[in-house]
Amino acid sequence: MSAQAGSCRRTPLPAIARRRCGAIRRAATGDSGGAPPPPPPQQQPEPQIRLSDPAQTVIAGGRLPSRRRLIGGGLTAAAVALGGNLGGVTSALLALDGGRLAGRLRLDVLVPVKGLKRCVDAANGFEFSYPAAWLGDQTLVRRAAQRAELARGLDPPPLRGAAVDPRRRGGIDPVVAFGPAGSTGELNVSVIAAPITPGFRLESLGSPADAALRFLNTTVAPPGSDRTAELLAASERRDDAGNLYYTFEFTVRKEGGFFRHNVSVLASRGDVLFTLNAQCPEARWGAEGRGVSAAAATFRLLPAPARRRQ
Repeated sequence: MSAQAGSCRRTPLPAIARRRCGAIRRAATGDSGGAPPPPPPQQQPEPQIRLSDPAQTVIAGGRLPSRRRLIGGGLTAAAVALGGNLGGVTSALLALDGGRLAGRLRLDVLVPVKGLKRCVDAANGFEFSYPAAWLGDQTLVRRAAQRAELARGLDPPPLRGAAVDPRRRGGIDPVVAFGPAGSTGELNVSVIAAPITPGFRLESLGSPADAALRFLNTTVAPPGSDRTAELLAASERRDDAGNLYYTFEFTVRKEGGFFRHNVSVLASRGDVLFTLNAQCPEARWGAEGRGVSAAAATFRLLPAPARRRQ
């Protein structure tokens, strides 16, 4: 490289060759040619990350989503948790006021409140609460579907009548019933809506005690049957709409068979008599009696739909 640099000084060269030769010489000698060295690259200041702001916290693979997405995701998660009653959080919130708001909005139809859920039968016009762990009687649903199918059928009346179970001819099924899963039916709550003479009033049965004794002697344990009944309490109440309810608490025993504790509620409207009956084996009354009594106490008739003007 030095010989080449010396030849550049002895032999005249064109301008381009001189510049190239000078570059070679400076590279060989380390001379910068008098020009100042280039400044070192400036380092960008590191961003100040605020750990209090989740959107600026670095995570594996990048940063967290924007604050807008965080808020939207949080609201969605809260809605899912409340709607699904995860961990019973919705039930606990609705029970803070004693379940009054849930009752007005009928949220307890879907979510248990204070251990109870609500049954609303808009077709027959009544509602009541029942233990949240109980299930609806699917046998009644199947029978109702069969009756509806028979009513829509095109077969003549004799054929339709022959399809009905003769053992249930003339009987009245409950319109709804609830009980524990896998039970024998001795622990349940049910409602019967039976036709009565138009203009009937519950007061015509006399006082609650008189009506209860008549109910026991004619329906629960009539003379000649193998059942005996004992009346424990009888009372009456009225709801905000003025509907009257009679409540009877009694036990019924069958010789060599069952021994049950019952709470029945009677109410009437128009030509229909409603009877809610909540029953429990006497041996389990101490554990189940509270839920049974609560179901009877919440039974009420729904407001009648307003008639349209002609």
